[in-house]
Amino acid sequence: MKTISRLLSTICLLAFATAAEGSVVVAVIEDGPSRYSEEIRAEFESEILALTEGEFELRFETFLGDWTRDGIFAALDRAEAASEVDLVLVTGLVANQILGSRPDFPKPIFLPLVFDSRLLGLPRQDGTSGKTNLNYLTDDIDFSVDLQSFLDIVDVERVGLLVDGIILEGIGGQLTGEARRIAETVDVEIVWLPYTDPEGDLVSIIPADLEAVMIGSLERLDEAAVERLIQGLIDRRIPSFSLDGDEGVRQGFLATNQPASDWQRLARTTALNIQAVLLGDNASDQPVEFESKRRLFLNMATARAIDVWPRYDVLVEATIFGEGWWEDGPQRTLGGVATAAVESNLDLLAQRYGTDAGVFDIREARAALLPRLVAEVSTTQLDGASAAVVSGAAAQRSSSASLTLSQSLWSESNRATVAIQERLQEGREADLEALRLDVVQSATVAFLDVLRAETQVQVQGDNLELTRANLELAEDRVRLGSSSSADVYRWRSELATARQNAITAHADRLRARENLNRLLHRPLDEAYRLQPPDLNDPALVLADDEAAELIDNPKALRQLTDFLVSQGVERSPELASLRAAIAAKQRELESGRRAFYLPDVGLQGQISEVLEEDRKVGLSLEGESDWSLGLVASLPLWSGGARRARVARAELELRQLETQYQSVQEQIEQGVRSSVHLANASYSRIELAREAAEAAARNLELVTDSYSQGVVSIIDLLDAQNASLQAAAGASNAVYDFLIDLMNLQRSTGGFDFFLTDAERQAARVALRTYFSNEGRDDE
Repeated sequence: MKTISRLLSTICLLAFATAAEGSVVVAVIEDGPSRYSEEIRAEFESEILALTEGEFELRFETFLGDWTRDGIFAALDRAEAASEVDLVLVTGLVANQILGSRPDFPKPIFLPLVFDSRLLGLPRQDGTSGKTNLNYLTDDIDFSVDLQSFLDIVDVERVGLLVDGIILEGIGGQLTGEARRIAETVDVEIVWLPYTDPEGDLVSIIPADLEAVMIGSLERLDEAAVERLIQGLIDRRIPSFSLDGDEGVRQGFLATNQPASDWQRLARTTALNIQAVLLGDNASDQPVEFESKRRLFLNMATARAIDVWPRYDVLVEATIFGEGWWEDGPQRTLGGVATAAVESNLDLLAQRYGTDAGVFDIREARAALLPRLVAEVSTTQLDGASAAVVSGAAAQRSSSASLTLSQSLWSESNRATVAIQERLQEGREADLEALRLDVVQSATVAFLDVLRAETQVQVQGDNLELTRANLELAEDRVRLGSSSSADVYRWRSELATARQNAITAHADRLRARENLNRLLHRPLDEAYRLQPPDLNDPALVLADDEAAELIDNPKALRQLTDFLVSQGVERSPELASLRAAIAAKQRELESGRRAFYLPDVGLQGQISEVLEEDRKVGLSLEGESDWSLGLVASLPLWSGGARRARVARAELELRQLETQYQSVQEQIEQGVRSSVHLANASYSRIELAREAAEAAARNLELVTDSYSQGVVSIIDLLDAQNASLQAAAGASNAVYDFLIDLMNLQRSTGGFDFFLTDAERQAARVALRTYFSNEGRDDE
């Protein structure tokens, strides 16, 4: 047998060597005409041509079946009968499942898309087919993997399997029996939904009581038919799981665990097997095992539309297509968040009510300086036996009315109260402005924190994917005997940690989003989209390139700092509030000193009339009226030292406020300077962080390659991966760190660029340049 095998190999080698002088013809067998089959064929042909370039001149000829079992076998017969055909490549999905049943193959044949070789009963011997001229590729991952992936997303008991009827015609017996057996192990009923008319309404064949559908190959459907199917499933709110790759999930199916990258890897592996045969090996000796890099893909737009919400551990593992549910709703920008916070924040609204209420304190104080008119009606009933009544000195019953007008002509205390309330109102307005600035700072920083949290989710997701890839690499090394199982266990531990970090990152993102919603007085679970800010946003005066050019050296940075300090002191609402408090205390002190020598002077007039009177003796005064007018001046001569105590207390409280003012002024200057230093440093880190991330990524590539070759240890790879992770996070967050420092800087200077008009913004730039110009001349 060995002699015959060598003879066959020699004949093949001579045949291909002769063919190489002309060209090698590869027959490509397809199930029938379709857009998808053309894409699959092109993928395989591209990989084969790229691998064999310079060694062989290849030419491809397509042989189409007619979407029937007999038609596909007839296409293979025609290819094998064609004298010019040297190899047969089968790219039809159905053809891959049925052509392996042929008893023998006169020409090398390659079946790269076999579902399950065990299910189909294909030969296998030491990782090869062991059958002359036959090579196939299969990952032998049974249906249970796909079904369990679907059940991790939806909890259902009846699942439909929508498949092309030709597949059931070809391998229906083996396929249906195995699928039902697997489904029974997880208490799921499988309902087969074969279709024969690719142009028909596929949704209509799905029973009304079916809870979910798994979608098989849709090769015969055109793009419009696929879109109708997807929309029909969404309209009926039926969860769908594609068995044919992630392209369908991109279009609108709910989920799959078949990555598109597997198609390229299948094509590349097939190209390697074909190259080996072209170089003289037998197809029967080429590897048939193909390890699919399966992972979950989810379309969250579809999930929202059909009201399906996967668990967090599922979301962490999945690649998300469509916007995440947290990204639905209105778009928010940095400037928009600042404006919305000023309009809607509850803390600011409450403070605004308090400030508005202060206006009435002033009005109440002023009322003491205005005329006061009092109307009074009284009735008196006395004991008829009393001496006053009996003697006629008083009426037994009397009623009277009076109208009293009083006017303060001079009252130092009242006037001081008005002035003090006016100053206190100025302080309340300054406090309101300080809170407004605080709210804008909190909202903008919260916005940037959400972006940083989003970045961390992406970074942790990338790290999870990289850790998964390294685990697969370690498993490959163990299979090849170049590493021990210890590496696999270590990577599994790292994978568990990466999953934990990814889940934490998702939780942090939601917390950051809810915090922003709270600051904007929106429902805490409201979804929204974010528009990352641009450093060249014209709304950011200090972040544009023109301003950056002014601070490219230490002297310019000092000048900018001095300019911002002057602005911070001038515009500070905290200092404005203290100035108002100082002015109020000064007026209180002045009033206290004047109280020693300035009397209160008032005018009072009254008109009264006796409405009714019942006297036992004497003349009744009923109907009589009277009036009076008086001028009163009063000056306390002794109050037990209270006035002196009030003056002494006011003097000390004034000193306290003046000292506090100096302290706050120093704090503002120090805060501005610190913010400038932090912003300058974070701005410089942006480019450096990018360079560090690029270098760390390149280093990781080199170390990963070395690890795959057994040159470096797992510790080296872990170190490189961690360094790359940290550098990637630093690069992604560098811009946000700078913008947060910029928001803090603008708060310390007492104003935000968002609220400037275009004219004011331009004036601010001019003022900055003018300040730099004047400072430059002064230095000279």
